[in-house]
Amino acid sequence: MVVFCDIKNKLIVAYGVWDNKILEKKVDHIVLKPGEVHFFYTLTGEIQTPLLLDMYREISSEKEKAKIDRYKFKKDRHNCLVTRGLLRFVLSKCTRIPPKSFGFEENSYGKPRLKIGVTKIPINFNLSHAGGLTACAVVLDYEIGIDVEDSARKIDMNIADRFFSKQESEYLGQTIENQKKSMFFDFWTLKESYIKAKGKGLSIPLDKFSFTIRQDCTTICFDDLYNDDPDNFVFFRFPLLKSFKAAITIQAPKTKDFNVNIYKCVPFKEIQRQDQIKII
Repeated sequence: MVVFCDIKNKLIVAYGVWDNKILEKKVDHIVLKPGEVHFFYTLTGEIQTPLLLDMYREISSEKEKAKIDRYKFKKDRHNCLVTRGLLRFVLSKCTRIPPKSFGFEENSYGKPRLKIGVTKIPINFNLSHAGGLTACAVVLDYEIGIDVEDSARKIDMNIADRFFSKQESEYLGQTIENQKKSMFFDFWTLKESYIKAKGKGLSIPLDKFSFTIRQDCTTICFDDLYNDDPDNFVFFRFPLLKSFKAAITIQAPKTKDFNVNIYKCVPFKEIQRQDQIKII
């Protein structure tokens, strides 16, 4: 058993006994139901408490620790550590399984998933991180992909001509200048979330599928040479904080209704619902 104690914040954690109530405040009761998506995000730079960082490392597997330690720069090691803590925290909240008990594997394209036998709950997850923000989303029964991007970062808009479809590039070219960068990241996050939901990464050519973005909905179409069905996907997009953009793809019939819940959190400390965010 490992014991952490923080007298200033009056927090005590004893591993071997799993009790969410010890550390968390402002916690909503998280119950993952069919037709619901829970999207959690955290700002890695705001998490500096040794108690929490020690906890994230303690619950990580030896393989995860080795991955963390391989990063050359401290910032990258920190981001990776918080990401592992976030993933295990979210899965534990949604399954009531101790966070250290999860085992992971990857498909042939590198997409992570829970090992068979960890739980009978048909839970799927996906991760994304950008610019000091890390996100994790979970859903039952269906494959999911997410992407987050910092739209304030510098970007060469010409890459749209190389990676977007002809339809998307033309639409972007016709977008008024002060909205062009925002539209670029709308396309980019959607495309990334789609290939992550498919679980095949960049083996899927980015120019073989096109998104149409409207004020109230998002649709997809495919190149004649690329075999996929636009009726088999549900899409969501929304802003995060001042400059981040996020997108979710669920590999489910487009007629199926999903309710998306967004939370800002510090893993094992607090969760705050973000009901003010407009989801499209």
